[in-house]
Amino acid sequence: MKNLLGLILLLFLIPACNPGDPKSKVYTKLQNITRNDSLLKANNDTVVIDTEHGFKFTQHELQELYKREPAFHESEYPDAPETAYNDRKTTDFNSELGKDIYYTLYAHFLSKSHSSKKYTVRRKKLIIIYRDINYIFGGLAQGGTYFGHQHTRILGDAEYALCLGDFYDCYDERTYDITKQKKLYLNALHQQITDELSTNYDVLKNEKSDLKRDLFEKVKGLDTLITDYFYLESARTFQYSNY
Repeated sequence: MKNLLGLILLLFLIPACNPGDPKSKVYTKLQNITRNDSLLKANNDTVVIDTEHGFKFTQHELQELYKREPAFHESEYPDAPETAYNDRKTTDFNSELGKDIYYTLYAHFLSKSHSSKKYTVRRKKLIIIYRDINYIFGGLAQGGTYFGHQHTRILGDAEYALCLGDFYDCYDERTYDITKQKKLYLNALHQQITDELSTNYDVLKNEKSDLKRDLFEKVKGLDTLITDYFYLESARTFQYSNY
């Protein structure tokens, strides 16, 4: 893994539905699906796993990671990314940046079992929802490295949420009207923003109104994005687990 360690060292020089383990039969074929993927055909082609940060590996490096990390090809159901990271077999990814890369790899491999258009649309929207929530709490905290790392690790969290959506039948069975539940969730978020800013003396008084308006715009965006139970439950779980 010398190349992989070199990549991680190089990156340091660049500026800087309910929780549970799904045990659905949907995941019993995950190992076979991934093994048939072209990424297991070792060659020197480069694969970019995150265009925003430029994280990239050769096909051979991905193959070696796949072999070493059971979480990347769990035959029945995947561990949550935090659990997978803590139980990882490789000695790499020890830094905070390394953890970011691991979460991105986790999302890359698991997405191979969720490649249909249905999942592509949900994945894209869910990442936006999670990042908007992260933005709101980052704004309330006046920034910090935690929120920067979260921005990247959200890729893994979102992929895991897609797995939970299957396990808890959030896609097809829970189709009731979520209007009242969503209103309660968003109203609570509005109130939290208002309360936090009222006692935040690190933000200048003349800047609070602009910050509040900005964060309320993000909540307005969440109102548009959260269109069914899956998105609502995923948003609540992500927020309450991380902030």
